[in-house]
Amino acid sequence: MSKEIWQQENGSFSKTEWPSLSARELFDKSVAICESSWLGQIITRNDIQSLTHSPEGNLVRAEFKVLPEYKTQYPDVVIKALESLYAEYNRAFGPLVATNREWDTDYLYCFAPDGTPFNGWVQIDMVGLPDSFLKKASVFDETQIREALRGRIFEIENSLAMYQLLERIFSYGGQDTLFKKQFRTSLNDLRRRTGRPIALLAVTEQKYQEMRRSEFGKNDGELLTDEEVRELSGFDKFFGPYEFEQYLMGNNGECDYLLYARTSYPLAKLKQPNTEVSIPLLENPYTRRIIRTHAVTFNIDDPQWPNGDPRKINDTKAWMSSVGMALDVYDYTDIVTEEERRDDRGKLRKVFVPTERLIAFLQQQGIAVSGEDPKEIALHAKPMQASYGCYGHTRGPLKDSEFRRELRKGLHERGPYVLQPEMQIPLITNTLDGQTYTYIDRNFMWTNGEDYHWMGGFRSLIPIDSIESKKGRNHGSIYTVWAEIK
Repeated sequence: MSKEIWQQENGSFSKTEWPSLSARELFDKSVAICESSWLGQIITRNDIQSLTHSPEGNLVRAEFKVLPEYKTQYPDVVIKALESLYAEYNRAFGPLVATNREWDTDYLYCFAPDGTPFNGWVQIDMVGLPDSFLKKASVFDETQIREALRGRIFEIENSLAMYQLLERIFSYGGQDTLFKKQFRTSLNDLRRRTGRPIALLAVTEQKYQEMRRSEFGKNDGELLTDEEVRELSGFDKFFGPYEFEQYLMGNNGECDYLLYARTSYPLAKLKQPNTEVSIPLLENPYTRRIIRTHAVTFNIDDPQWPNGDPRKINDTKAWMSSVGMALDVYDYTDIVTEEERRDDRGKLRKVFVPTERLIAFLQQQGIAVSGEDPKEIALHAKPMQASYGCYGHTRGPLKDSEFRRELRKGLHERGPYVLQPEMQIPLITNTLDGQTYTYIDRNFMWTNGEDYHWMGGFRSLIPIDSIESKKGRNHGSIYTVWAEIK
C-alpha cells in the first residue's frame, strides 16, 4: 500500500509514490544505505583559540577540519520531536534531583515555575539522520518522528563545552552562527531572569588548566581576563578552584554569580577509575553548599559518595531507562543467567541465557528477537555515572565471552551500567573525491523551563578507514570532519 504526496523538486512540484512505512522503518532503511552526495572540499581552520598537544608533546594551536559546503537542514518536525524528547529528559530528572539533594537551597535556579527541574542546555548525541530520511520526515507527525528517534539517541548531556569552537566553527566573514546567537541569547535570558552574572567554574585544578588551554587558548601562567572570557565564551568570569576560594574570602563568603560548573572527572580517572582525585571545593561541605545553591547545572556530588550510590548525578545516564532509551544493569544477572544444560551427547555444558528483562527491552527497541537468538544481537554497555566519551564502554553480542568479561569488570570498577542495542551508523560518500565517512549528529538546545529553543548542531564525520572508525568510536579526534546542521 502506498500514498500519494506532492514533492518539490528542482523548483517544481510533482506527484510521487512513497511506500507506506513507519517512521522508524524508514529511518532504519535510510541508515542501512550508503548515500552519495557532493560534500565539497575540506578546509582546515586554525583560527580557533584552542591549544592541544602535538605528537611530540608540545602545546600547539589546534586545527579543525570542516566541510563548509556540506550543510544539513533539519525539518521542523524533527526539531519539534527533539524538543519533546528534551522535555521528557527534564522530567526524568525529577527523582534524580530529589535523591541527589543535600540542602533545601540546592539548584535554586534550575526549576520551572511549576517545580519541574530543567537542564538549561543539552547536547543530543544520536545516529546521523540521512538525507533520504530528512526529505520524507515531514510526511509524518511529531509523535511518529519522536518515537523513531527515541531508540537512536546515544545520550543527552547537560554540560556543554568548547563554547568558542561551537560558536565559530561554521562562521565565515565574521558572521554570527545560529549556535552563537542562541547561546548568547540563552545566557542573557538567564541574567535577565535572575539579575545575576554567570561564571564558569572548574572544580579541579586539572580541569581548570585543561579548559584554559583547550577552550581559551592560554598557556600555563598566561593571563586570561574577564573581557576575554566574555568574548570567547559568553560567560562573565572563569573560576578555578583556588580563584573561587579567594573570591569567596574577599566577598564575605557570599557568591554573586550563577555557576556553570564543569565537574567531569579528569581524563586520568576516566581511564583508570581507581585513580584518586582530590576535589577540595566539593569535599568541603561549606563550599559545596554554596556551589549547589548557585549551580545552573545538575552535576554536583559529594566526592565521598562511592560508585553506584544513587545520589550521584554528575555525568549521569540513570535517566535513560525511564524514557525507554536504555536498560539499567546493576548486576550481570540483570541481562544473562548461566545454566548447565546437557548437549546432544548428554554432557553438561554451561550456557548463557538472556533474561526476559533483556528480551523485553530489545523488543521495545524494535528488534524482533522472536525469530533471532538474542545472544547474537550486538549490544553496547556504558557506565551509568561519572563518565563521558567512550571510557568504560564495552560492545559485542551476549555470546561473546570478552563482552561478558568486560561488562563484569566494568560493573565491579565503575558501578552500574546502561545497555543499548549497538546502533547502525550511516555512511556517506563524497562524490568529489570518493571518500566514504561514517557519521553521527550532535545537536544543541536550550530552555528556560517553559520555552524550548533549537541551537543547531554539527555532523561529526570520520573516514571509514580511520582507526577510530574501525573501533566504532566517533567522539572528536584528529580524524573528525565537521559539517553544519541547521
